[in-house]
Amino acid sequence: MKVLITGGSGFVGRALCERLLAKGHDLIVLTRSPQKAAKVLPEAAQLVASLDEIAAGESIDAIINLAGEGIADRRWSPRRKQLLMDSRVGVTQALAVLVDRLEKKPTVLVNGSAVGFYGDAGSVELSEADPAVKRDFSYLLCDAWENAARDLARRGMRLCILRIGVVLGPGGMLGRLLPVYRLGLGARLGNGRQWLSWIHRADLLTLIIQCLEQPHAQGVYNAVSPQPITYARFHETLAASCRRPALLAAPGFPLKILLGEMSVLLLGGQRVLPARLQSQGFDFRFPDIESALNDLCR
Repeated sequence: MKVLITGGSGFVGRALCERLLAKGHDLIVLTRSPQKAAKVLPEAAQLVASLDEIAAGESIDAIINLAGEGIADRRWSPRRKQLLMDSRVGVTQALAVLVDRLEKKPTVLVNGSAVGFYGDAGSVELSEADPAVKRDFSYLLCDAWENAARDLARRGMRLCILRIGVVLGPGGMLGRLLPVYRLGLGARLGNGRQWLSWIHRADLLTLIIQCLEQPHAQGVYNAVSPQPITYARFHETLAASCRRPALLAAPGFPLKILLGEMSVLLLGGQRVLPARLQSQGFDFRFPDIESALNDLCR
């Protein structure tokens, strides 16, 4: 297949490009900075700074849409919220304009989303069939992105929407936490009772590729491990993996003052289950947090 990827130079996208090229797919990667992307992506990937660079006669079989500014990178000012929205919904709408002018239309769309769709949901177990529990900004962002993806897919594409949990892999959130925990300075966030729905990056890559290649894959999937955990357990397990004590705690109130509305990402959470993946027999290499952290903290 020839696959157009947005977000291909990110934490997930870089590893995905390597996997897809190894499987024999051809890649076009949309990136704001081809020069920077060329330093982290394989040479075989074709890099474009604008969708306008793609000719109408280009034969694109599938789109993987992972574009989006990091939701936890900066405090949520009104300007930041608009940027988070534009970098997801705006890019998806631009893809629709591209598809409209392509002579040969793609037949598959794999689109990102997040478990934030469900809002700060407490300890309620959630499957793909459940509506949002709280319509906060995370929900509004995910809902708008998913609706833009559905509009894009109406152009004749099989659509998979992945509501992705916290991705654990080399780099990303774990890459920022490990140096702190290895110094024995890792801290539990708030009371620790909030839920963390997560997935190992290797399992997420396998899922994306299966959605791309398997004709029966369609609809919304919770891209999370089958064993969500509390932040307290994550803190204790990560500290143990680093052979350090788990004694420190970061109170919730100062985090709320420091981060404002964005603090919900750390002090709230969702207990999300991959019901559809399990019913379809998806094989998780890392179903539990112990196996995931043992793999990543070696």
